[in-house]
Amino acid sequence: MRMKIKKKKRTSYNPPNSTEHQTLKEASFSGVILPSPEWKTLDHIGRNARITYRVRVQCAATYYNTTCTTFCRPRNDQFGHYTCGPQGEKICLNGWTGDNCEKAICKPGCDPVHGTCQQPGECE
Repeated sequence: MRMKIKKKKRTSYNPPNSTEHQTLKEASFSGVILPSPEWKTLDHIGRNARITYRVRVQCAATYYNTTCTTFCRPRNDQFGHYTCGPQGEKICLNGWTGDNCEKAICKPGCDPVHGTCQQPGECE
């Protein structure tokens, strides 16, 4: 994901016994930071101050890939039976198949036309 981040960093100084804020330095960063567990250190070196800060981009818990747009939440109910892989792909639980792992795999020998099953390993 190419997340464009514009970050302004302002460093303030409070003189002793003062409620006044004075801005020492203001810096901005514009660039691309991809989702990662790693922190990225950014530096801004100005004429009279240096600002160093660390940032990282992480996808929300149920979103995956470099754009944080693949949604996957594990489930085991009438809407699907799966866990999520490292890239957000659905991994069917044993005995289930289909795009959302919603179709039970019938027991071997179950007639493909006349047989049916609601749970894996059954045949009606």
